[in-house]
Amino acid sequence: MQYVRCNLCGSDDYTILFEPGVAQISQIVKCNCCNLMYANPRSKDADHVGIETWNPDWVLSNPDRQKLEKESLQVKDYESTQKFLNEYYPQKGKLLEIGSSFGYLLNFFKKDEWQVMGVEPNLGQCKYAESHFGIKAIPSILEKAEISEKSVDVVLMIHVIEHVPDPYRTFQEVYRILKPGGVFVVETPRYDTLVFKLLGKRERSLSCNGHIYFFTSQTLEKMATQAGFTMLKLDYVGRSLTLDRLFYNFGVMSKNKLIKDKLNDFSKKFNLNRVRISINARDMQRAYLMKPA
Repeated sequence: MQYVRCNLCGSDDYTILFEPGVAQISQIVKCNCCNLMYANPRSKDADHVGIETWNPDWVLSNPDRQKLEKESLQVKDYESTQKFLNEYYPQKGKLLEIGSSFGYLLNFFKKDEWQVMGVEPNLGQCKYAESHFGIKAIPSILEKAEISEKSVDVVLMIHVIEHVPDPYRTFQEVYRILKPGGVFVVETPRYDTLVFKLLGKRERSLSCNGHIYFFTSQTLEKMATQAGFTMLKLDYVGRSLTLDRLFYNFGVMSKNKLIKDKLNDFSKKFNLNRVRISINARDMQRAYLMKPA
């Protein structure tokens, strides 16, 4: 475990919000200077370290069906993003997704005649995107991908920024590779919400052990503008999911293994994975940021 300073303002003055093991494995604190919430102390290894070690041949031959169904289902949630980008970039251009996984979202934009490319730390998922969709993805993290300066028109980063060990550096690297006037679309959970106030330690995204940064709309915009970006638009969005995934989330929020197992058994018994719904509790934020021209 390692102690870290605030990634936004550099302060080490913080208030403890949740002790270790209360909301998730790590202690969660709030900076007293800028209000950024983050895990501190935390594991020295970021999520991508483990993801890189997954056997690529096993991932390619035995992909996680739940994850595939989730990614495929949630593509439609980005129709509004496609519309916004097409209005902003009617001529289309080069689009990069950071954390492109199996490539479903990139394929959505590829069908719309964008020139797409991914960055994904797991080689097996990169191979899946290439074999199923003909999409090239660099098996790496952004900071090591060696993407040329000012070479990309649009960057997508969907539910990744909360996992990275140095989000401010990531914002800076995205700024470097974007062309002047380029757009960065970043989506992450939001913690200035009624949901968080009501649920506290039981809030679903807070409970994920891989999440180490927890942004409000204010701290996300502050980090973006500090890196040089201008906010074009901020949407509070929801998600498409299956009913069994909703029940899984309820189990996580209960923080009770017996309840979690009972909900899982109920979902399997009634094939709730076949029931698809959309929910918008306004607990996720999708920011459209521009690198000034």
